[in-house]
Amino acid sequence: MTSKVTAIKNQLANDIKNSKNCDPWFYEEHILVVEKLAMDLCHRYPKADKDAVTLMVYFHDIGRIHGHDEDHDLYGANYAKRVLTKNSFDQDFIDLVINGCRTHSCDDYGKPESLEGKILATADALSHFHQGFYLRILSSWSKKIDTEHYPELKPKADYHQLKTKLFAKIDRDLNEKIFFEEIRQAILPMYKAWQKIIEEIKLI
Repeated sequence: MTSKVTAIKNQLANDIKNSKNCDPWFYEEHILVVEKLAMDLCHRYPKADKDAVTLMVYFHDIGRIHGHDEDHDLYGANYAKRVLTKNSFDQDFIDLVINGCRTHSCDDYGKPESLEGKILATADALSHFHQGFYLRILSSWSKKIDTEHYPELKPKADYHQLKTKLFAKIDRDLNEKIFFEEIRQAILPMYKAWQKIIEEIKLI
């Protein structure tokens, strides 16, 4: 890893750990998990640029860290562009990183086309199957069920709607964000286990 990449990674890590806009567990139980999974995928697919993937990991959710949950993928891409341009990275490298950040949700801004972008999206999806992530999301949603953040949920709505929403997220993680078939097959047992866990949870 080059010294410039290391310096930027460390600064972003510090920003994430000290942010008041995300939960205390977010750095260790999401970002570090995504990084480990992404590096494992880089080892499996050695043609990937590990420096680019590393920076994608640390930029991809920086929008949430800065309080921009809406369009956080676009925010992360634009922020990465500013930081990497300021640090005089090659334009092709900058484009690779920003495209991976912008498309990692595999949603409004399309899906990644580069190997590095596919690794980020896959690692991000895989991370959700670890560290109780889905339970944390379900808890977070349940606390906000009556706020404007979830207009599709009626006030005092039955919590089964939250489960339906979470099931859709789990399906999307498996089927839309994992770009390597052997990885998808390997995660299937955990996917089925999470479906059973969520189904049996009783929310009050």
